[in-house]
Amino acid sequence: MTAATSALGRELQLVHAAQWLYSVNGEPFVPGDGDPYAGLVRGFAEDTAPLHAALAERGPLWRSRLGPWVAGPAALSGRRPDLAVTPAVPQAEPWLPAPERQRSAAARALAHRGGRGAVRAAAPELRRLTAGAVAGLASGPADLITAVAAPLAATGYAALLGVAGDRHARFVAAVADTAPAVDALLCPQSLAATERAGAGIRALRALLAPSEHAEAGLVLAVAGTRAATDLLGETLRHLLDRPDAWSRLRTDPGHAAEAVRAAEAVRAATPAHGPWHLHPLTALAPLEAAGVRVETGEQVTFVPGPGGTAPAPWTGPLVPAARAVAEEALRLLAARFPRIGPDGAPVRARRAPVTRRLVRLPALLGEEETR
Repeated sequence: MTAATSALGRELQLVHAAQWLYSVNGEPFVPGDGDPYAGLVRGFAEDTAPLHAALAERGPLWRSRLGPWVAGPAALSGRRPDLAVTPAVPQAEPWLPAPERQRSAAARALAHRGGRGAVRAAAPELRRLTAGAVAGLASGPADLITAVAAPLAATGYAALLGVAGDRHARFVAAVADTAPAVDALLCPQSLAATERAGAGIRALRALLAPSEHAEAGLVLAVAGTRAATDLLGETLRHLLDRPDAWSRLRTDPGHAAEAVRAAEAVRAATPAHGPWHLHPLTALAPLEAAGVRVETGEQVTFVPGPGGTAPAPWTGPLVPAARAVAEEALRLLAARFPRIGPDGAPVRARRAPVTRRLVRLPALLGEEETR
């Protein structure tokens, strides 16, 4: 282990230890009311509703003992303050656009590469590549996340980003390595997972380097595939106990869009704030909200609420491409497998406060196996 790796591991441990200490104590090692924000970002709560209620009781904008300001929808919704998405914990490899670019060039490039126009242009290739990937799936027991949703999302983004055919396998493998990267912006992952994500980001950067908009492509490869995987996974989870809805997908492929939006509504990932449950931000200029002044350079975590709009400049543009990938995969899956049914309990990731992602969704694919 190199000195740099050892130092990174210590930093990650210290940050996560602080999250645990403040989540259960009023001050370190002093019993008292825990900080609900610390409890949320450490990523181990099975039910986050009590933590969100405790956040709301603190007011629309308040400072956590961990350091960041915590902003609810009443503080920032509908505003366009100078805020950039930035990591709150150490990273092995950066993948976000520079903060000063996020409200201009990077945001425009992301909207261009992941917007509805780009999705329409790539639709034939998206359908072709996804159909090939679905055809390779076998009937029987399957983990709908690792064996279905994740590789299908990565394949879809290979089509959207124009990844050359001889690079597809490397692209899919690199995307798999970056699975925790979005959550790692707020919650330290294990050192092994952090290093693996860093290697995946470096591989994606190299694969996308010839592209005209490689910076936006990297965001889509990391965060877009994460959003598409989560959308598809949540939709499949929603459909496992609804055979009539699955049958309708087979007879009405247009129902895929409705099914994806229904799953979004269930997990509260509405179009208003995109696919993230928390937004780690940094103020690029002084900000005044709810009678509080936030200075330049201070961290602000935005916690969306129903009907709220996210002030983050590019998480919203992740949605069109993620939906298109999830919907195409869902249509082809329904056409390929007449039935689908549960085969065990779903499992959500620990240390995943931003995405609350599924990591296991056991199911039976096919017809005879699900009778």
